[in-house]
Formats: sequence, C-alpha cells, structure tokens
Amino acid sequence: MYKYVKVSVEEGIGWIIISRSEKLNALNSELLEELVKAAGDFDSREDVKIIVLTGEGRAFSAGADLSEPASASTPEEAGRVFRNLAKLVKRLFNLEKPLIIALNGDAYGGGAELIWAADLVLAVENAKLVWPEARWGYNAPILAALGPSILGPSRTALLAMTAEPLTAKEAHHYGLIAKLAPNQESLKEEVKKIAKTIMESSPQGIKSIKNALRLAKTSPLIELGISELERLARGREAIEAAKAFISKRKPEYKW
Repeated sequence: MYKYVKVSVEEGIGWIIISRSEKLNALNSELLEELVKAAGDFDSREDVKIIVLTGEGRAFSAGADLSEPASASTPEEAGRVFRNLAKLVKRLFNLEKPLIIALNGDAYGGGAELIWAADLVLAVENAKLVWPEARWGYNAPILAALGPSILGPSRTALLAMTAEPLTAKEAHHYGLIAKLAPNQESLKEEVKKIAKTIMESSPQGIKSIKNALRLAKTSPLIELGISELERLARGREAIEAAKAFISKRKPEYKW
C-alpha cells in the first residue's frame, strides 16, 4: 500500500512507522504524501482510538531530503518537499484522535518540527532534537512560533540560529517530551501503556482536552513561518545549500 510507510492496528492503536531507515528516514515528497494519507485514514477508522507516529531504525527522521531541491530544475519544484511538509504538519495538528509521537532516535529539521503537532511526545533517552534549517537556507517555523513560550526566546534563538542539539533529557525537563525510555523496546511498551490508559478515559473528555491543547498551540505565527519557509525554499540560498549538502561541502553565502 505504501512505499515508505508501515501501518498496523494493535488493540486500538494505529501505528504509523516511517520506514526509510537507509536514509535515516529523511522526508521526501512521496513519503510526506504517504504520511498525510496514513494519518487521515487512521483518523477516520472506528477501530483506531490513538494514533502513534514513530520511525524505523536508529533515527526518527533526518528531516527534509535535500536531494530533492538540489536536483530541482525550477524554484517551484525546489519548494515541493517543503509544501508537502507543511501539509503534513497541518494534517497532524488537525487530527481528531490523540496523536503520540514516539522518538525512537534523533529528529532533525522537519522531523523535529513534527513534535509540536503531537499531543504527547515520548523518546528514548539518548535521542536529540536539532533544528539546522538556518544552515541550509531555511527557517524552523514552528520552533520559532511556539518555542519562546516553553523554552524562552533566548534559548529558542540559540537552537534555531546555531543548530545546537537539544537532548531528550533537556526536552523532558522543559516539558517538550512527556516521558523517556531507556531503549526502543521499552519505548514501545511505554507508548502502549499510555495509550491504554487514555482509552480507559471518557472519549468526550479526551476530545475536549485535545481541542483545548490544539487551541493553545494555534498561532498565526505558524502560518506566517510556513509561508516564509516555502518562500525561502524557492530562493537562491536554499538551492545553493541543498547542492552543497549533497556535495558534502559548506554552502557559500554572501552576507
């Protein structure tokens, strides 16, 4: 059914697994389209009560696959992967059912941005979050919009402007991650335990809480940041950076 995504339903839990481990689950356009479809399908199924998004292998996601803009023939084509990423973020934000993101490993760039769309985030203890967008000619729109209220403006600026890693333990301290697990096996068991507890609660009560959480994370700055990301993706600096990334060299910018 899918090329880059694995799906299964287990005791009311709809598992969506990013399965492109040979590329550290880098998000190309086709993979992003599959994630949008899988999330939508599970949101409409009666046998799915909780949706879980996780990755296969040692990384959750290395972020947007820069080989796409690097090989693009037009600026419009160069921005396709980021338009699809924006569609996925919006789809996850608007899910009716609770969404748990289980970080089985590191999350970079667009992969790290996805955590803001989750109701609950769990992670293995040695995972880290990195937002390196500025190095490659882009921005981190959701980090910039929601980060200041949780991390503080200065800490958010540091993460967004320098690509300094945020460890899972630090993210847990700040409240970005709800629980930590020592390894991937125990992470899955913890997810199942939490999902089961949620399913023992009132469906209407959970829906009301989810609506309030969604409203708390709603910000016009996200829309502004995403439109800015799409603009940057069509720009000369981003295309130069993508080519530099593929060539394993530093991009050349003019300040």
